[in-house]
Amino acid sequence: MFDLDCSVLARFIVSCLTVQALLHHGARGLQTRKQPPGIEIFTSTQSVTSGQKVLTIEGRECKFPFRLGGTLYHQCITVSYGIQWCSLTNNFDRDMKWGYCSSRTTRFNTAFYVVSTQSLCNPNPCKNGGVCSSIPYRRLFECVCPDAFTGAKCELKKCYEPLHLRYYNIGEVWGRIHLRNVEQCMCSKDGASCERTRYTACLTNPCENEGTCRIIETTREAVCACRPGYRGPYCNISPDEKCYKDSGVHYRGTVNTTLSGTPCLPWNSDLMYNELSIDTVYDASQRGIGDHAFCRNPDNDKKPWCYTMNNGVISWEYCDVPSCPRVFTSRKAPITSSLPTPLPSRKSTCGKRHPKRVPQGRILGGTSAMAGSHPWMAALYIGDEFCAGSLISSCWIVSAAHCFLRNPLLSAVRVVLGQHVFNDSSSNTQTYGIEKYIFYDHYNQFSPTVHDIALVKLKKVNGHCAHKTKFIRPICLPEESMTFPDYTCCTITGWGHMQEKGDSYSSLTEGIVRLIPDESCSSPEVYGSEVREGMLCAGSNTCVDACQGDSGGPLACERNEASFLYGIISWGDGCGRTGKPGVYTKVTKYVKWINHVTRRKKKSQKKGL
Repeated sequence: MFDLDCSVLARFIVSCLTVQALLHHGARGLQTRKQPPGIEIFTSTQSVTSGQKVLTIEGRECKFPFRLGGTLYHQCITVSYGIQWCSLTNNFDRDMKWGYCSSRTTRFNTAFYVVSTQSLCNPNPCKNGGVCSSIPYRRLFECVCPDAFTGAKCELKKCYEPLHLRYYNIGEVWGRIHLRNVEQCMCSKDGASCERTRYTACLTNPCENEGTCRIIETTREAVCACRPGYRGPYCNISPDEKCYKDSGVHYRGTVNTTLSGTPCLPWNSDLMYNELSIDTVYDASQRGIGDHAFCRNPDNDKKPWCYTMNNGVISWEYCDVPSCPRVFTSRKAPITSSLPTPLPSRKSTCGKRHPKRVPQGRILGGTSAMAGSHPWMAALYIGDEFCAGSLISSCWIVSAAHCFLRNPLLSAVRVVLGQHVFNDSSSNTQTYGIEKYIFYDHYNQFSPTVHDIALVKLKKVNGHCAHKTKFIRPICLPEESMTFPDYTCCTITGWGHMQEKGDSYSSLTEGIVRLIPDESCSSPEVYGSEVREGMLCAGSNTCVDACQGDSGGPLACERNEASFLYGIISWGDGCGRTGKPGVYTKVTKYVKWINHVTRRKKKSQKKGL
């Protein structure tokens, strides 16, 4: 990235699953699910790969795509010493089942296997409106099927159950109450067949909205008879609901696309792990979450939303559901006024996340971040180079000084806020030029790791800097006296390379690291005297680290549900090397200078974030 050696500067997150880590995780057993795993349920449409099976050295089949760190992979992943491995289920984050990839492969559906990558999807081999997507590096294609179809080429028709408002795959069995008869149904290639079956009364009633419950004796499945106007296995779907009231917490309609037109992931998708789903949300059914892909608001957001797939990464968006018009009555409330009502005190909104995920302690490695979970992240495009930074107020970014080592022209710097995928603008992003960048008074470009901090002032657009949204808001600055105990878990984030000699960037990635005692980091076997005052170390023995491309990004530590900018990604020895933690600029040593610079003309500035 810069002329300086990688071992000196510019570090980023890397999730390097070592062979030892894989062996440790491989002993974990599979979890059972109400719905069999398979990529046909990873979106509201079905995706089926046709071409070759990839086997492990034990002869077991690799499952593609599989989830690792919130990202989908369509091929074996290379770890140290060139060894390749794959997941044996579609969700490695959850199941931790894996194997070493064999060089042998087994062809299946050979009629669809095409050597020429240019002709993989031309003509389209997918039937019934299926969309073909080629995977050139494995020389095969993928059919994304409409909800009603399945099969390698979307050639098989699923069975639609109107009482549940969903399609069942071939071979699936379900129960229902139809015309007061309790029935057991099965889907086959010839369609659905239902037969009356024996039942008993329910001890507890899971059916909502005054639905009637029965238990099928053979399967012990609870089935519901819903009142008019309600559908779904538990009577918690209202097809006639065309808009949402207030924030949409009680919305139970059937919209399943986002504002951008992207289809929603089912809330029980087999690719979910630490997202809000039927497995992680308490009282999921009461919050509207179920075996469907309809938009909901289980976390009391501002409107209904859903999870989506964005460039192979699990993300989320607000849904294309209109707000119900407000109903005003003609009656006027009596005026009882004496003293004016005092304005509510303004609470600080710095450091507040918008995570859309449930904390899971098991993943300590780098993982794909959810949109809005680090809204203070700033992407700095400096000519042909790239750095990260942290938004601390509407007009100011904190970054690393060595990002500006070449003294770039102001016109060559572009700052993007709200960015999730590298160099990808969306409706959630805001882009600015810069007015100036400022080094610390004692910064010396011949010793770029010392006092490695810079302030960047955004150039206003129409008289304003950053506008606060769910995806853009500042991180909190610590007080000079603030400290976090040694071994505290903090978070690093960025878009940088995923390996030491990488040459590509990624979607926003996050990782957990622990603060390392100063005496350990400055010991001769680690960094010795290279660690100076104003620096701190953090790392993890799960191979999470920073690498090229994420210099200037935050080391964020949390207190009282607010994130504080405790460190700035600065330098280290390589990326993710054993015994070589990341070194960060310690922000508490510079917070007095930060406040002095950013508040010089505060009285004359307009209010921002």
